[in-house]
Amino acid sequence: MGKMLLCAEKPAQARKLCEPFKHTDKGDHIVIAPCEIFPDGAVTIWAVGHILELYSPSDYSEEYKTWSLENLPIIPSEYKLKPVPDKRKILNNYKKWLKDPSISTIVHCGDPGSEGELLVTEILSYLNNKKPVKRFWATSLTKDSVTKAFKNMKDGSEYTSLSRAAIARQRADWVLGMSTTRALTCLLKQKGINKKVFSSGRVQSALAGIIYQRDKEIETFVSKHYFDLFGTFQFGEDVLIGKWVSKESDHIFDMEEEVLRAFAEYIKTQPAKVHTVVNEEKRIKPPQLFNLSALQIQANKMYGMAPLEVLKYCQSLYDKSLLTYPRSDSRYLTEGEAEWMPTILKNLSKYDCYQVLVKEATGDISQNKRYTDSSKVSDHYAIIPTEDEVDPLTLPKGEQQIYDLVAKSVIAAHCPDYVYDSTEILTTIQDQFAFKSKGNIAKEEGWKVVYKGATSTEKEDEVDVTLPPLKEGQMGKVIATDLKEGTTTPPARFTQGDLIGIMVNASHYVKDKGDFKKAELSLGTEATRAGIVDTLTTRYVKIVKNQVFMLPEGKILIEALGLNSYVTSVLTTGQMDRYLKEIEKGKGDVNKFVKRTEQITAEIVEKLIADSSNWDFSDYIQEINKAEEIGICKLCGGTVVERDTFYGCSNFSKNNCSFKIPKTLSEKTISKENAKKLLATGQTALIKNFLSKKKEKTFDAFVAWDENQKKIIYRFPK
Repeated sequence: MGKMLLCAEKPAQARKLCEPFKHTDKGDHIVIAPCEIFPDGAVTIWAVGHILELYSPSDYSEEYKTWSLENLPIIPSEYKLKPVPDKRKILNNYKKWLKDPSISTIVHCGDPGSEGELLVTEILSYLNNKKPVKRFWATSLTKDSVTKAFKNMKDGSEYTSLSRAAIARQRADWVLGMSTTRALTCLLKQKGINKKVFSSGRVQSALAGIIYQRDKEIETFVSKHYFDLFGTFQFGEDVLIGKWVSKESDHIFDMEEEVLRAFAEYIKTQPAKVHTVVNEEKRIKPPQLFNLSALQIQANKMYGMAPLEVLKYCQSLYDKSLLTYPRSDSRYLTEGEAEWMPTILKNLSKYDCYQVLVKEATGDISQNKRYTDSSKVSDHYAIIPTEDEVDPLTLPKGEQQIYDLVAKSVIAAHCPDYVYDSTEILTTIQDQFAFKSKGNIAKEEGWKVVYKGATSTEKEDEVDVTLPPLKEGQMGKVIATDLKEGTTTPPARFTQGDLIGIMVNASHYVKDKGDFKKAELSLGTEATRAGIVDTLTTRYVKIVKNQVFMLPEGKILIEALGLNSYVTSVLTTGQMDRYLKEIEKGKGDVNKFVKRTEQITAEIVEKLIADSSNWDFSDYIQEINKAEEIGICKLCGGTVVERDTFYGCSNFSKNNCSFKIPKTLSEKTISKENAKKLLATGQTALIKNFLSKKKEKTFDAFVAWDENQKKIIYRFPK
């Protein structure tokens, strides 16, 4: 029969695949001894993420080495792959073992999703593998889950449509992004914007368009002045405060203050009547379990984490077999996974931080459609802890926070509803002027005990307000009035978490949805959204205290492309993603999809060139030039300016000055504010959660300039 070759995505995953079996680590491969599942033994090898990439334009032709409008659009006659330069050693290891005569069967062990499917499939295809392929598919890397998945492997051909959809997306995004990026960059260089790349892509540009719209709404917002009138009423010994309301608005607009004050004095002389009293018991169910997007939104809200940080922590916890597969789009479990809940809760109860909380988790969710519904699970179920035990306090801080959110979501799901009494009283003057009073009183804390002292995963209700026990028709009097002024505020700026929410459901930003359902008008996938937000924050927006501000570069991008053009349209992306889903189902045609994208790309490039004669970005260019200068060079005294991936000395072309501050260090972003602080004072503010070289722990440090060594260093707090 021969040995099986297990092809994993990364080293950590490979080691988890081998844990249930007797094995020997040989450095660049792991040997599994013969056993029930592998009668002749097995060999495990791994990639380190994608080790192949699509050709760059210059690989196809020398003419593409120069960015020029004359050779656009770039449409290859055949899309080719090449090894990532520093990963050839990994590829050669794959090549060696695929050719090894002792290997009879290949096992595809990529992550259970389209990207994982593509990653290993493209290696096997590139190396012209002819041996039969089996597919290992597991959403958890615990020993039991791994063993079960190896026992239930399917033929690799059953997943062909998944990799074909990934290939279609990869090629279409390449041809559209590559050509529009070069066209924009060349055309904007003609306008005087040098040394900047204006990257464009159907998802990132559509999201940038939505941010641009919000910026415009804020910029053009005209604030309106209003008043709120409060009345204090006495009914016997009971006192009630209410706010004047009308059918038109909760505020009073377009009324002179003198008139309002006169009215406020007048009603003090009039009797008050309790018009209606509405008492209602309300229940709020526990929050649903997390998928990746929901987890990214909540972690951003609670901890200010960027979506990419959340994904990295989730992936690390998955690689340690502490969380299930992170790139899940479902918030439900299958019946089989729900059976693990008692074990997971029991394990969590062993640790002080969860012990008391688990005592409240007395419910059973195995038959509860809010949490357990196989019809709403495709490839992956909700993100939950695995049955492996871990004390969260032993994890690096970021991983600890993410694990805690997921663990508490499971505990809360097993808790009773939050129950409260809601009371609304409408008090009237002369049966025509109405004042509303609202109050809520908690009756049963239920699942909210899990989130005491933290922001709930659901919208918080009003704090407890007790209203007096009044009855309809009861008469009283007005004992005081209070007039307060206010102004309307512009729409709130988006947070990074909001951007994820927008991509999950962008239908709100589409006027004519046609036959699209809300769920179809999304941007990106669970696997790609964090990277899209990261790209935007690198090039087109800035984040200040978790608020998103459009940079002049972003405004130029959208105004050059056109706000509702093919590349910036949510509807267009929805149409493309709809067809990609058809390919996943085995119904769509890859070549047809890519050819159509090539035609559209040619049309977009032609339109950009034609429109460019009318572009006037002089004001934005002044902003860019002003914003680029951030301080004085520590080496030569020149001006340090901002570039795409670093802050560097502008004298490089004059005297080869090598001074630069990377924008990313140990997977943490060095903000412009911190770069300015380093140049002015010698070090940044304290930056938390740098990731160690081995990516096993985090550390806090200042980024500083060492005058003796003439280089950037970490300086640790005492």
